[in-house]
Amino acid sequence: MATFQQKYESLKQEFNELDINDDGRLDKNEMFQVLDSKIGKQFDREIAEELWSNLDINHDGKVTVNEFIQILLKAEDSLKSKINNCRTTLELNYQQKRETETNLDYCQQNEKLNNFGVMEGSQLCVIVIQAANLKADGKQLDPFITLQFDKFEKQTTINKGPNPIWKETQKFYFPVQTGKEDLKLTVCDFDKYTPNIVIARVDLNLSNNGFNLKNQQLHDIWLDLYDINGNRSGSQLNIQIQWVYSKVKYLRDVLNSYQQQVNQQEQELLQYERDLFILYEPFVKWRQLNTKGYQKPITQEPASMIPISYQQADPTKIIKPFSDPLLDKNSKFKLITILIGFIACLTLLILFYKAQFFDLLLIIDFYILWEFNALNENRIKTLGILFGMSCFLDVVWIFCIGVKWLGNDSHEIFIPYEISIQKMISILVIISLIVRLYLILNLFQLSQELQNLTNPQTIKIQHKNIVKIDMQNTHNIESKTYLHNGRPIVIY
Repeated sequence: MATFQQKYESLKQEFNELDINDDGRLDKNEMFQVLDSKIGKQFDREIAEELWSNLDINHDGKVTVNEFIQILLKAEDSLKSKINNCRTTLELNYQQKRETETNLDYCQQNEKLNNFGVMEGSQLCVIVIQAANLKADGKQLDPFITLQFDKFEKQTTINKGPNPIWKETQKFYFPVQTGKEDLKLTVCDFDKYTPNIVIARVDLNLSNNGFNLKNQQLHDIWLDLYDINGNRSGSQLNIQIQWVYSKVKYLRDVLNSYQQQVNQQEQELLQYERDLFILYEPFVKWRQLNTKGYQKPITQEPASMIPISYQQADPTKIIKPFSDPLLDKNSKFKLITILIGFIACLTLLILFYKAQFFDLLLIIDFYILWEFNALNENRIKTLGILFGMSCFLDVVWIFCIGVKWLGNDSHEIFIPYEISIQKMISILVIISLIVRLYLILNLFQLSQELQNLTNPQTIKIQHKNIVKIDMQNTHNIESKTYLHNGRPIVIY
């Protein structure tokens, strides 16, 4: 990282090179002329004009060395700050986009719609915020709100005064079946010794209202309240309401919104990178101080400016499992693949003398699961058990061979070279047995790690997902639905 002094000295040299008249000052025509000559073409006039407008602080048509350096360094800092902020925002949106894609994949596989086009487990979310101008009739009010939806009834906490504001979150969920139900909101006055008094009320139909609940967004609305005779009371109730009738449609809309934001931010990042390159281009010494290894942005393909970890994978290429950053660095899985490769080599050697087809099938099974991205904690644990069975079979074989050698049966003729081969194979089997026992230990440890990582949230394994979610009482899972711009979205 170049120091301020180094930048100052390099820019001072650049200024002296630009100063054609050698008078310590530079006019607009001189600057444009030299900028063009230094890059061998016309320097970007828009950036040049903006630079000059900031350089000529005194508006005298001339700039000094201090003015020149001050504005260039300020422009550099501004562009770098915009680039860093843009990259940070992009990273957050990429993460949110990936989480939404995972969420959408799960919902597409599990969502079921009824005859009314409403998904099973659909919920209406209502948040009571405040009320205004409640009629007190000369007495102190202790208002609370009852919410009735279909056969369900809930109520807020008790507040005070004609303009109550509920500081605690008053959030309620109601199951929706048809989308034509009414939400009945009643404002009551609490009285400790007499029945509660109804102050005002309002009914809200899901399908027929003054706003569009069908867009599945969170609506912040003020409702006019009516007295018990059906007349406007002059009071109002502020609520937030949202109805997600299809998680798939909702998440698709959210995903489209994220994609639009990502596209816009990628273009902004590309433009900031280009502007910085253009700013550096005429000033060789300054550029060398600040951009070691800096490459000119590729104008033909904005995606090239995206960090490698976020570029879209080539769908024509085979995607290996455990390539997600969380598991790609798992040294235990790398060790397991090495151990199985070593066991495969031993198995092929042993096959010349002893049938080792069970081990061969297990090895083939492991690499098939790996190739088709089907490994998870349960399959890894099963492989460990099967390798344990193969170890048991080899222990029995070694025992039988040992008994045969120790028995020294005089009636059986041994061919010397056959005995040597038998001993060599036995040694290989013992080595394979030790390696498999170590493999089994690592398989069970990896299985436990994966179980801890994927419970209860989701881990992505390169476009395929392991989803851990309690499938019992699925319809009772509380939907946390918010505007996607508000982050985060949890919608299982």
